[in-house]
Amino acid sequence: MKLKHLTITLLSVCIAIVAGSKAAEAASFSVVADDLDNPRNLAFGSDGSIYVTESGRGGDGKDGRCIASPSAQYIPLCAAPNGTLLKIAKDGTKTNILSNLTSIALTPSGEQAAGPADFKFDSQGNAYLLTGLAGDPKNRDTVLKSPDLGKLYKVNLATGALTTLADFAAYETNYNPDGSDLISNPYAFAIKGDKAFVVDGGGNTLYSVGLDGSGIKKVTALPTKQLSPDKLQFPTLPEGTTDPTGGAPLPPGYTQGAGGLPVSNQSVPTGIVVAPDGTLTVSEYTYFPYPEKEARIFSVNPDDLSIKTIADGFTQLTGVTYDNEGNLYALQHINNSEWKEIQQGGIITGDISGSIIKIAKDGTRTTILDGNGLEAASGLTFGPDGFLYTSNRARLAGTGQILRIDPKKVPEPGTIFGTILVAAFGRMAMKKRKSQALTKAEIV
Repeated sequence: MKLKHLTITLLSVCIAIVAGSKAAEAASFSVVADDLDNPRNLAFGSDGSIYVTESGRGGDGKDGRCIASPSAQYIPLCAAPNGTLLKIAKDGTKTNILSNLTSIALTPSGEQAAGPADFKFDSQGNAYLLTGLAGDPKNRDTVLKSPDLGKLYKVNLATGALTTLADFAAYETNYNPDGSDLISNPYAFAIKGDKAFVVDGGGNTLYSVGLDGSGIKKVTALPTKQLSPDKLQFPTLPEGTTDPTGGAPLPPGYTQGAGGLPVSNQSVPTGIVVAPDGTLTVSEYTYFPYPEKEARIFSVNPDDLSIKTIADGFTQLTGVTYDNEGNLYALQHINNSEWKEIQQGGIITGDISGSIIKIAKDGTRTTILDGNGLEAASGLTFGPDGFLYTSNRARLAGTGQILRIDPKKVPEPGTIFGTILVAAFGRMAMKKRKSQALTKAEIV
């Protein structure tokens, strides 16, 4: 199964207040922006403004621009032009730099969107935009009628013009580099010199792309991790379900799991950053059923894309970054296997708190933020102010946030309550969406 996005938890205000003592042990954070639609990765402009990609909320499907979701038991992903590149000024002012970009998302919830996925500047100040897809790339131009998905662009911020540098959906269709099922979902990229390095969480691949317009230079599949299906923990299927695939043959690279559920050993890369030594560092989410403590962090040689594992034992990673001292930070999207905390369709049934883990140069690991408002986050970077930034509730429409995190400061007792209220307020804003979702027959 391929990663196709993320989810959040709902806890009551009372629970949040009772948890105040735990908040005292966490790094402090503040909300920089909220009310976002599936916010993903971040970059900073020269003036300190934040640029964030919003993958949007998709469409209602009335125009027929829908495909089956490969990771939500084939609930429709429907298209609409509501993806954006958002600029957040230092005073909090929001400006849509690019609007009307294609978004596809689960209908009708608007969750698990794919669209604008990442944005970066190179050392010369040139801007680049990555768009995701999260589906069978053969349907992009025909059924979805959305040829802007699954590509890397150079962006003219003055005019909004996009120049295509690479088409990953077409490459997946034509070559299928990892040899498994045809899925493409470019998720994040990093720039080193005159090349961009793009991770595709659907194709389980890493690409190098010339920023001079020379196209895709190299591609490699991320290494699988062989775990026996009988050692994996699966969700309990509804009573009477004997073959959830309807008798369909398993896709290439899949084996039979518990209750007939298909399972793969695919990597699902999600985050990438240039390491202090010039190599690339890549994080993975892992495949369904998202086994806990099995996600890895890789080091990649940017010249030949050779890969080695440098850390293991994480759960569902969605971002990596480094501080100025060379310490590595990893973002754990959710601390437990995703299916344990939500049902298919985005119905929250448990705790989807995530965490940020610091990995020192000697390998020592320290959890600097665990829950306390960090929920289903994606993307992690340091800002020019020395603070960490991430997109919180990164798979939800309307309630996404940008968090500013001080990795060193512990809240004083007098400030804990304010931090709790920030987290609790966001959860209360989700209550209405949750009650509506409970009336739906769909399952994610």
